[in-house]
Amino acid sequence: MNFLKELHSKLKQQFDLERPYHQLDSWVAMHTFSFESCVVRESAITFPFGKDEKSVYDLSLLSDNNNKNRFFRYAVFEPAERHGQQKAIILLHGLNERSWEKYLSWAYVLALSTRVPVILFPLANHMNRSPSSWSFPRQMNKVVGSREKSYGKIGNSSFANAALSQRIDLSPEVFILSGIQSIADIVELTRQIKSGHHPLFKAGASVDFFAYSIGAFVTEILLLSNPFDLFSSSKAFFFCGGSTFDQMDGRSRSIMDNRAFETLRQFINETETSTGRWKFPECLGPFSNRVWEVFTSLLSVDKFRKMQSNTLEMIKKIKAVGLKMDHVIPGDAIYKTLSIGGNKNVRVSDFDFEYSHETPFPLSDSSIQEKVDRAFKSLFREASEFLSPGSSKRFEAFQNS
Repeated sequence: MNFLKELHSKLKQQFDLERPYHQLDSWVAMHTFSFESCVVRESAITFPFGKDEKSVYDLSLLSDNNNKNRFFRYAVFEPAERHGQQKAIILLHGLNERSWEKYLSWAYVLALSTRVPVILFPLANHMNRSPSSWSFPRQMNKVVGSREKSYGKIGNSSFANAALSQRIDLSPEVFILSGIQSIADIVELTRQIKSGHHPLFKAGASVDFFAYSIGAFVTEILLLSNPFDLFSSSKAFFFCGGSTFDQMDGRSRSIMDNRAFETLRQFINETETSTGRWKFPECLGPFSNRVWEVFTSLLSVDKFRKMQSNTLEMIKKIKAVGLKMDHVIPGDAIYKTLSIGGNKNVRVSDFDFEYSHETPFPLSDSSIQEKVDRAFKSLFREASEFLSPGSSKRFEAFQNS
């Protein structure tokens, strides 16, 4: 039995964000809820940075669909047996992702093992918060062609990363603006949960995180800045994420091309350490300066370590697993960032099959599926046990049922 492949196939067929409620099986049900972002912004492409005057851009394919980014739905996987209504886990995804498919099995197993509802929340301008045209090969190949016409051959260029690459090349501010919006929205969601205004949770419920890739970066900002003291008791499990920005390498055919990454890296290096040029959303209230301070501290490992008195408290609430062959956010970079103060809750793992940052659990090669299944089960057993002690026994019970 190919556990992960069969689970992936089953959940892919049933996943529908337009259905308010759906019983996936006797173990887990899926709810979906509408959400309105507290950030209202016109097109983020407003501050061209280093633009070449001879370049030709088709902005109609790349501008923000404001309504889709502002009004959207998110899913919650709720286990049939759960720990009352006092806990939630927010699952955060990686950069430049347009589909929840990879994460459905992750959320399902986490919910079932921890007995805690898992919220699949999309970051700004990602997943179902981005225009569908950004996923259409024919349209995005036009953007690839436009970039090659202007700059010649670009490394790691593909239709899959064309939209993000072009947007960052035009205006690298979109990286920060989308991050700020994502943080503000997660703060608003958490306030709904903790105040008892979410139908699945009672007032005072705690919120933990399972964060992958750039989602871990967002989670670090949330835990360190702790707006409105919402995350004082939160724990987080990081997978393939948790390093400072200077140790990341976004050059990938699935994330962004080489030119866009260099533009972003140059922009980040030159970013002012003042909030003056950024308009923070009102829903962050008096915590805007703190969020910005934490963000800038995460730009380099040296800056991060200067905040050691604060970071040591945060690190106690995090467990992180990086991968040895990950070239986007290397396992060693995660270890270097989070092992300060003698922290033992971070490690670098390696799988005995070919994998990547973007595809840690490949499903296409049937000859390695047993190995993939073992790696997947081991990782999520560890994550579940950290987020909800005692979960490993429930995980085993599920496997043997």
